[in-house]
Amino acid sequence: MMHQDDFFTPEEVDRQIDQVSQLKEGERADAEALAYLRSYYQADAQQEQDTLDRIWNRIAGATLFEQDRQESENKLTMQNPQTPYGARAMGSSRGSHPRRTSLMQRLGILAAAVFLVALVGSMAMVFYAVRHNNGGTGSGNPTAPPATAHAPFKVTSVDMSVTPASIAGIACGTNLTVTYTATFHVVPNSAGGVVQFGYTVNNGRGQSMASLTFGPGETTKTYTFTWSGALPADHTYPEPGGVQVTSPNAITSALVGPTGMCK
Repeated sequence: MMHQDDFFTPEEVDRQIDQVSQLKEGERADAEALAYLRSYYQADAQQEQDTLDRIWNRIAGATLFEQDRQESENKLTMQNPQTPYGARAMGSSRGSHPRRTSLMQRLGILAAAVFLVALVGSMAMVFYAVRHNNGGTGSGNPTAPPATAHAPFKVTSVDMSVTPASIAGIACGTNLTVTYTATFHVVPNSAGGVVQFGYTVNNGRGQSMASLTFGPGETTKTYTFTWSGALPADHTYPEPGGVQVTSPNAITSALVGPTGMCK
């Protein structure tokens, strides 16, 4: 049994046209059937030919298919030497099958090429992203390093020194200035802050208040204070001096003073 779709194949249409053409010309029904078949077949073939020509003209100039196009044209010329390319007779569509197959092959190759280019581009982007994240070089603006968390601001120690280190050999009653130097140490990588402290020049019996401001990242600062007067014969002065930190944490330095006695 003939499949329903086989009724409109070019071979079946040709057969029916030939069969109807052999009937008597006086039969009106046969004449109408013959006219309908010819009109339908010619319109369908013309539409198919126009579509194929329009697609072919878009891709015919591509370098990728230039050699294949020339070989296809040579084959078509050998198969139908009396019919120019792009203007075949509407009454015969058998020659369109090789060309349709060749066109589908070209479209398949073009689709494969587009897919390959997209795949390679995606892989390149992935490799670039992995290399960039792992510290590789790349173009564009460098990414700023992440902010480092600051350590809590805290005084870790206070070192003391005194000048002159000794008064031995100096005559009693001589006016003298003794300078005490306190070196404050805070934790590294801090945000900075204010150190509040008291200092003494009389061995802790009395003190005066002072402060130092540390900037971000600073770890050491010094502060000096003095005692001045005549060296007493009873050797009561100068006395040891030092500092006592009250903020941001509590810490007390050692007490230092000049060694020896006046004469």
